[in-house]
Amino acid sequence: MFTVFPLLIALLPAKFKPFLYRRLLGWQIGSNVHIGLSYINGQHVIIGSNVTIGHFNILTTFRYLKIGSYTFIKNFNHFSGRCDHPKWPGYLEIGEGVNIMNHHYVDSHGKVEIGNNSILAGRDTHIWSHSLSYEQAKPMLSPLEITVGENVYVGARSTLVQCYIPDYSVIGAGSVVTRDFPSEPNCRLLIAGNPACVKKRYPLKTLNRVREPLNKDAFSKDPSITFNDEQNR
Repeated sequence: MFTVFPLLIALLPAKFKPFLYRRLLGWQIGSNVHIGLSYINGQHVIIGSNVTIGHFNILTTFRYLKIGSYTFIKNFNHFSGRCDHPKWPGYLEIGEGVNIMNHHYVDSHGKVEIGNNSILAGRDTHIWSHSLSYEQAKPMLSPLEITVGENVYVGARSTLVQCYIPDYSVIGAGSVVTRDFPSEPNCRLLIAGNPACVKKRYPLKTLNRVREPLNKDAFSKDPSITFNDEQNR
């Protein structure tokens, strides 16, 4: 049942999926959830209300998967967990109002958290939560933890490995992030390069005028980031 039912449900029309996930698999699925032709498989799955998951996404083999309300996952994304051994958390938590575009890969063999209102922009960003450990005679794969804070923008083709990204940060396109960056009060960090470092600091009060907080009522009608008239001038 753990593998066959999710595959069969994935092929059905979207309107039947939330009901079948609840009744057959015991998952917690909110209201107004739309799931396209995508495959989802996990031991413990929670999907909030007003979530949209597009076509040809794969979310598989999770011990724990949570997707917050008003999150939008577009097409052709791959989220991979692992739950065949106790040492692997297989944990992915996506916050509320998160936007994930196309062709991204998120390895959740370890533990990955993506904060509220964050964006994986463009395409081909890789997030890796496991690595080789050389603490023993024979190198072995070990789980890692990755935290992307709230209101973070991750540019296209970025690579994130065992790192902490503070709230309101911007990750430049093509960056390779392999370490933690501490939060700085009232400051938005521009993190970029290979290896990534802080390139610039912006006063947070200035950038709050650039992006408004997510309008959840508008999002439920049109799953895209909205900007006010002043921003578009």
